[in-house]
Amino acid sequence: MAARIHFIVASTALLALSNLAQANCSPSLSEHISSVQRIVNSVRPDKPEQVRVVASDGSVFTSAEAHWMNAHLRLVQKSCAQGDEAAADTALRDVDSLLSAHHRAS
Repeated sequence: MAARIHFIVASTALLALSNLAQANCSPSLSEHISSVQRIVNSVRPDKPEQVRVVASDGSVFTSAEAHWMNAHLRLVQKSCAQGDEAAADTALRDVDSLLSAHHRAS
């Protein structure tokens, strides 16, 4: 129970920090970051050795892909915080491409 509370607090803090990092990017890019981030945040492996991870939209990823997407989103946020919108856009397109490749048709 305590671990779940710590996770919720940490997630909320990271979300707030990510919004501050996006402040240096254009509103359209910030909106795109937020929409991608919602899906990526739903892709959480329960165990380190977990093979399949299902996103909120039903897409299936490997644990390695989930970690890669999270790392790239951190790179996007860092680029926005540094005012490098071109680098942020490039990294975000990489994540978006992976999401699109795994997207399940409704």
